[in-house]
Amino acid sequence: MSMRWPILGLVAFGATGVISASAQVAAPVSSDPQSFPDVVARVNTTVISKAELLRRAEALKSQLPASEVGDGFYQRVLGDIVSGELLYQSVETKGLSPADAEVNAELETQSQRFGGAPAFESALQQQGITVDQVKRDLKKELGIQRLVESEFIPKLAVSEEEKRTFYDGNLESMQEPAQFNAAHILISVDESANPEEKAELKKKAESIRSMVEMGQDFAELAAKNSGDPGSKDKGGELGWMPEGQTVPPFEAAMKSLQPGELSGLVETRYGYHIIRLVDRRDAGPVPYDDVQERIEEFLKQRGLQELIQQELELLRSTAAIEVFI
Repeated sequence: MSMRWPILGLVAFGATGVISASAQVAAPVSSDPQSFPDVVARVNTTVISKAELLRRAEALKSQLPASEVGDGFYQRVLGDIVSGELLYQSVETKGLSPADAEVNAELETQSQRFGGAPAFESALQQQGITVDQVKRDLKKELGIQRLVESEFIPKLAVSEEEKRTFYDGNLESMQEPAQFNAAHILISVDESANPEEKAELKKKAESIRSMVEMGQDFAELAAKNSGDPGSKDKGGELGWMPEGQTVPPFEAAMKSLQPGELSGLVETRYGYHIIRLVDRRDAGPVPYDDVQERIEEFLKQRGLQELIQQELELLRSTAAIEVFI
């Protein structure tokens, strides 16, 4: 089971500083979690327990590569817990805390993913987590989501100029190999076919190719004759494919064609192919129109991270934070 922790979805793991100029910090105790004190931090009047830290850390370990679970791991997890607590205290101050009914509805949604409450509670017990702990986590998460949606997201706007600037400045990371948009008609040949059977199927393929050359509709012939179930109902179209994705004989024939051209018969282990090249793109940058939506989403996510960090800095500047590990 993978639980969602409020702040870990909003702020990059390990990137949140938790010590403000006014914070009181005890000398480090140890990097061994078993020797941590029962209270590992205090955020204003809220205590963060060792049990809570270890619970969050264990949940994260299953999601992170081993290289990120080393020195300072527990301190970084604690940093995110403190940041989450600061944000939730802001949620409460601004009257954005979710009602119990909303929390219970989200809890019910999660339990249904496990097939109902009994299975959900059993999964929690296996990890040493109680339903009350989950409800507290959900209340914080929903509250922080409200804060983000009401105060941060409305401030996010990405202009066409910003997207273009990002695209132009990151062309090296947006390269793609040559792309081919091809269609084919496959006359399937079973591996166990004898020479006579193969010869008959080859004649069939040659006949169909002649029909295409005489002007019969490629898509209709593909629908009636192709042995490729993934493309026959699409007029034989395979869609855009990067260089190197198809078997070598097919690839070589496809790369030799210009848009609109028809190949000769191409034999592969699947049978005989008649290939028509729809279009091709040379290796180079991904076209702007293909990535502009992803660029906009990336810039909005980056902007959201910056707004959250600014909010955290403001909250830290007035908070009393004590860290004991």
